[in-house]
Amino acid sequence: MPEEDIEYLKGWVAQIRDLVLELSRLAKQSGRLSIFTISSTVKVPDKQWPYLTPVRAIVHGYIGGAVVFSQSQAVLACSLVDGLVDVILVDAEKKIGIRYGQSTDILAHFGVEVKKTIKKTQSYVEMGNLSAACAQTIKKSQFQEFKPNDVTVDAVWLQLTAHFKVLSGRKFAIIGVGNIGFKLALKLVESGCSVDIHRRDVARGLLMADVINLVKPKSTLATAHFNQDPLQASLFADAIIGCTNGTPVITWEMIQGLKEGGILIDVGKGCFYADAVQKSIESGIPSYRCDITSSIDGLVAAMERNRVYLSNEMGRVQWSEGVCLISGGHMGLVGDLIVDNYRNPKKLFGVSDGAGDMKRIFSADDQKNVAWLKSRMAGGGG
Repeated sequence: MPEEDIEYLKGWVAQIRDLVLELSRLAKQSGRLSIFTISSTVKVPDKQWPYLTPVRAIVHGYIGGAVVFSQSQAVLACSLVDGLVDVILVDAEKKIGIRYGQSTDILAHFGVEVKKTIKKTQSYVEMGNLSAACAQTIKKSQFQEFKPNDVTVDAVWLQLTAHFKVLSGRKFAIIGVGNIGFKLALKLVESGCSVDIHRRDVARGLLMADVINLVKPKSTLATAHFNQDPLQASLFADAIIGCTNGTPVITWEMIQGLKEGGILIDVGKGCFYADAVQKSIESGIPSYRCDITSSIDGLVAAMERNRVYLSNEMGRVQWSEGVCLISGGHMGLVGDLIVDNYRNPKKLFGVSDGAGDMKRIFSADDQKNVAWLKSRMAGGGG
């Protein structure tokens, strides 16, 4: 395992403390959440120095974080921010290669105590699992796993729908098809788009196109096509989307093949040659770096809503003899009444058939129970 750079980490630790203070101050002033993210990337620099992401204002608060390249760096970051922010989002995707052991000496240097666990093997094998390590460290802040690649895919999809309004019938070229490019291609095909994908590994590229066409709904006419020539893949495209790991591959020649009104999106941060970017901007072609602010905001909203939902709205309770209420997607028995909130029902949705659906025809008992509940709700009884 590469040696951690203590001197660099000292400066990084100081930067984390400053960022957390800013997050906390902004969240307190606004009465909203402070959120710290810990993630990794497959675009690994030689020195594997962790770095910080900028603070963003989102609807539900303020978010900033760290990109790390080892479990030790993730645990160190968690120990610094736990209890100082409301939520810590940790990357659930496995992007770090197999490594043996955490750098306990490094953690000890910063006063972080590593939880001792019973090991069945001679060495703890680090499989790039940041969330498992962080979950043991986080005790005060709310812990939540997230999948940054999926957030990125959603952000690009939202940007495309905002620009084109309707995606069906359009053609998109995705240059550099790894995890993000593959997921994005599938989502676009399912949206009715023709997608040309390109990657250097021809065999894997062909396989990816085949898989997309295999798993898409049968009624979806749009398809994915692997093109070994990136120039051909880009011809008459409504958008060229770069998804390489920061390697420039998209040229001005490729961009010239865009349809009128087409756009460029750099997902991998560095997928376009500098002269191609310059000429595109000079030519008035909309050119964007992928920004995940909108989709990360959606994730936080869903996370907060789900937390309230599971703790307050999902459940089953017996209200009286023979009358049970369920809500929030809780499975019910035959005759259970499905309502908006089992704790304080205001709306009745139906009667459970005991197999995950609602009855179409009510029995005499069902009718009696429904009438009883409606009378209780009308009278405000609880």
